[in-house]
Amino acid sequence: MDDSGRAGDNLMADAEEPLVLAGPPRAIRGEFRLQNPTTEKVIVRNPVFRTAVPAGRKAARAEPAPLPEAGLVMRRIVMRPGQTRPIRVALELDSRTPPGTYHAELAINDQARGVVIHVTEEIELTVVPDEVVLAGEAGAKIKKRVVFTNRGNVPIAIRSIGTVVLEDELAHCRALRGALDDVGDTMEGLDDFTAALGKRYKKLYETLVLKVQNTAVTLAPGDTQAVDLTITIPESLDSRSRYVGTAAIATLNLPFIIVPE
Repeated sequence: MDDSGRAGDNLMADAEEPLVLAGPPRAIRGEFRLQNPTTEKVIVRNPVFRTAVPAGRKAARAEPAPLPEAGLVMRRIVMRPGQTRPIRVALELDSRTPPGTYHAELAINDQARGVVIHVTEEIELTVVPDEVVLAGEAGAKIKKRVVFTNRGNVPIAIRSIGTVVLEDELAHCRALRGALDDVGDTMEGLDDFTAALGKRYKKLYETLVLKVQNTAVTLAPGDTQAVDLTITIPESLDSRSRYVGTAAIATLNLPFIIVPE
């Protein structure tokens, strides 16, 4: 027997209770149970989630789920005679659907069950290119452009980046060698070397700051925007080394790689 028969009319025994689903827009998850109380196989061919607004006092604060006009149709469900089993739900809404609680209904045969969908916040920011490579002389100003895309469902602010602390890939080697040169043959103990090493590290890191200027922007869900960067390379860089820094922007890290000329 298929979904056109009367045997499947009572598949949702708990249809009086709302089905609760939750998750970010592209990964709404939940589960409900179906039962086949008959002695025949039942095939549900078009279980569908469709927009609905509850009646009564809840209607004033209800918001219909942003579903397609035709609804979201699940795969067919085959129920063996006397079988009861859980049915997992995986829905994908528009990625820009704002966080909130939405109402829909699940229709199976002649039964309809209320559905409450809790859409959670999703923050997803991407950038192209995923790293900024700078080749230039010490003190030079370089202009670069990066493109941000908000793939989440809430606005994301791109602030002014400001300063980015740089790491010399050879910093540890330089500090150790420099400290050894400083103490030379006059070192009387480990304390002398430790003090010299600390001074070398301080000298290396206090000048390794990249200055990045950009206009602050806010991206609405689904927006893509190019952002121009004006970057000033530090004065004291060793042309034999390479420097790396990272700017934290919302949920992503944007690496800067400096190759002095």
